[in-house]
Amino acid sequence: MYMTKEMQEAPLEVLDLSVRSEHCLKRSGYKTVGEVVYAIGSGLDLKNIRNCGAISVREIQEHLLLFQYYSLPKEKQDAFLIEVVLLNTIFYKGD
Repeated sequence: MYMTKEMQEAPLEVLDLSVRSEHCLKRSGYKTVGEVVYAIGSGLDLKNIRNCGAISVREIQEHLLLFQYYSLPKEKQDAFLIEVVLLNTIFYKGD
């Protein structure tokens, strides 16, 4: 995932999550976007977080993607989307 130092240190509030999704992350000890991204990259399954159901998991993933996309310079946004699509294609073919 593309993450600058500023993005990593951004508080969870910048993701503009629903109250339920934000609270489940905060109750689990996450305070910044970078902490959540690192945990996911290390194999954390968001579904294993208390009160984080399928809808919250999807919301968190979508908001992280949008946060990354809009944090990129305009000239890098298209390449980012292509990379996301390719990675998801590879991931889902492996299932």
